[in-house]
Amino acid sequence: MPMGGYGWGGPWGGFGWLFPFVALIFMVVMVIFCFRTMGRHTGPSSAEIEDLRREIRELRDEIRQLRTRK
Repeated sequence: MPMGGYGWGGPWGGFGWLFPFVALIFMVVMVIFCFRTMGRHTGPSSAEIEDLRREIRELRDEIRQLRTRK
């Protein structure tokens, strides 16, 4: 309460509605931005997956060769 003893008025008096309205708009915009950003995320392509599988096969072959040399 202010020093004069007068109240600030209701929460919606004057321009008191402006800050919550701007905050609500900001939150809606951020949620939309997040959903659009997540929607653009794509996983690895099939070519990348195939390259990784080939690399794993080659590494396994190298491990087998190293084990047989001992």
